Amino acid sequence: MYNRYKIKDRGEKAMSFRPSGKVKAMWVALLVSLTMMTSVAWGLTVDNVIGMYQAKVPASVIIQTLKSAGASSNLSLADVKRLKKAGVPQEVIDAMMPSKASAAPAPEPEPEPEAETGDEVSAEQSEEEKKIAEAAKKAAQEAARKKREELKKARMKEIARRLAKAEESLAEKDYVQSLKAFDEFLQSDDQTPEGTAQAQFGLAESLFGLGLYANAMVNYEEILQTAPEENPVFEQSFYRFRQCSQMVSYEGLPGALTDHYIGGFNPAFQDSYHYFLGKLFFAAADPERAKLYLEKVEARGSDYARAQYVLGLIAVNEAEGDFGGLIKANQYFQQAITLAEQEVYQEELRRVIDLSYLSLARIAYTIATDIPDSYDAAIFYYRKVPADSTNYIEALYESAWAYFLKGNFRRGMGIFHTLDGPDWKSYYLPDTHLLEAQVFLNLCRTQFAQEAINRLEKKYLELKPTLKLYLETYEESIFEAFVQKKLKKGLDLPRRLHLSVLADSRFNESYMNVSRYTSEIQSIEANREIFGGELTERLLERAKDLVEQGKELLSQMIIQVLREREEELDSLDEKVERMRFTIEDQNAQRLEKQIEDSYEGEMAVDAEEAENQNTTNLLVGDKYQTWPFEGEFWEDEINSYRSYLTNQCREEE
Repeated sequence: MYNRYKIKDRGEKAMSFRPSGKVKAMWVALLVSLTMMTSVAWGLTVDNVIGMYQAKVPASVIIQTLKSAGASSNLSLADVKRLKKAGVPQEVIDAMMPSKASAAPAPEPEPEPEAETGDEVSAEQSEEEKKIAEAAKKAAQEAARKKREELKKARMKEIARRLAKAEESLAEKDYVQSLKAFDEFLQSDDQTPEGTAQAQFGLAESLFGLGLYANAMVNYEEILQTAPEENPVFEQSFYRFRQCSQMVSYEGLPGALTDHYIGGFNPAFQDSYHYFLGKLFFAAADPERAKLYLEKVEARGSDYARAQYVLGLIAVNEAEGDFGGLIKANQYFQQAITLAEQEVYQEELRRVIDLSYLSLARIAYTIATDIPDSYDAAIFYYRKVPADSTNYIEALYESAWAYFLKGNFRRGMGIFHTLDGPDWKSYYLPDTHLLEAQVFLNLCRTQFAQEAINRLEKKYLELKPTLKLYLETYEESIFEAFVQKKLKKGLDLPRRLHLSVLADSRFNESYMNVSRYTSEIQSIEANREIFGGELTERLLERAKDLVEQGKELLSQMIIQVLREREEELDSLDEKVERMRFTIEDQNAQRLEKQIEDSYEGEMAVDAEEAENQNTTNLLVGDKYQTWPFEGEFWEDEINSYRSYLTNQCREEE
């Protein structure tokens, strides 16, 4: 029983008490209880409960402790007998049985206190029991916390083991096994943020190793949505994402990539990152945002040359023929070439070099309208494009126009006649015949001009009706008709037009995408048994979506190219009509000249024409009938072919 507070000094109290024997027993009981709970950590045994009761712990405290510790079990008959024999109250036994959860028992009756102090003892005892119960509850909670920590550590250890096993398969290039292991982890509930990031990257790497680039690209893109500071695999994922985009064209926008801060990465990575974003914006027809990133690329690596080339293309579009704008574009292409032609980059950047020279030639060709000497510069740059370049025919064809406009008809005609040979019969170059007809007219060789027009009509203009019907018939099913050859009544596109579409770079890129997606579907299907049904279906779903998107884009591209061909043929038809009029006019003038000469007794015109015919010497064949090289040409000499046609125009007196 507590003693009353004693006032020692004014304004100061000292709580001085001596616990009674009963209260002392209760504190001892608490210590016993806590010791027992700590020893069992998670639950209380029959012996624990008996020990607590024998230590004079009140029944209410024992029940509260059982509830806090979550301790309940199916007591056997022997356990119940032991508890009853030890004197444990029935309400405590009920609390230990999960099927007999009962209301909290009433406190055990205490001996009647002395009349003058009964209320005080009861209040003090009740307060003390609360403290004991609270302490027991905290002890149980602490025990539960420690148990959870132990389980978490065990779980983390198991996660690390599983990921390590998957990483081991990946390192050994057992991509199927690593793919299944990483996917199984990602589909489970047993994950952590760190483990998830590691597994996502491992899954993407496995797909990349299997050549499933479309699926891999989707996974890398998902990883890149997380900010770099929170993503330990951001840099590796970006490089892989860029690799995938080179194998399977990426048609999307940078998205979250523009929100990331990458200042903490090395300079080479920053250049690669900025170039890639700039290129995506350029492809999306957003030149302003493209320039924002491309101009950040420093002159210290291969991406600088690529960035300068794209900046040059943007400058050409913005110039719209303005001299100053074209000169600015010219500088971008020159800078791209300067870096790309360094020995360390030549092989890697060969295409950038070819395209930059082609662009320089086109700029010179454009400004030659005002500065004729620029045709020489255009020809110089055109000849910089090597014969094994995919852009060689473009450069050769355009250089012929430069020769023609410069006034060197023989050189231009030599190239055009060469392009009309067997080695280039699949190329769609109708203007070659139009230009040769014009050259013949300039030389007053109307017969040759008429033959050139006839060739143009037979090879190209006769395609117009079939092309129009083809577009009307298949506009809604162009992919099936053009690619899969699902034809209606046998109506097909003429071979020359079909090849012209295949040679178009826009079609080629879209077609390659669809082909890769289709191959990926076949590969996934072939491994269905190994991958398992669920994983196979998820991989197929992504690839099939990409195939459908690719088919739609490819269909649009085919229609676009064929519409352009239709417009070109219509334009050619109009030019041919004008040229026919010019031919007739020249023939009329010639007839007039013949009549005039006949009156003067000069009838040597026929003999002169025959002589001139004999002097006609086209090194690649007379009048396109004989090809002495049997379809093969010396590539290093093509630019040197010349036509030695004589001029039959009447000299002005």
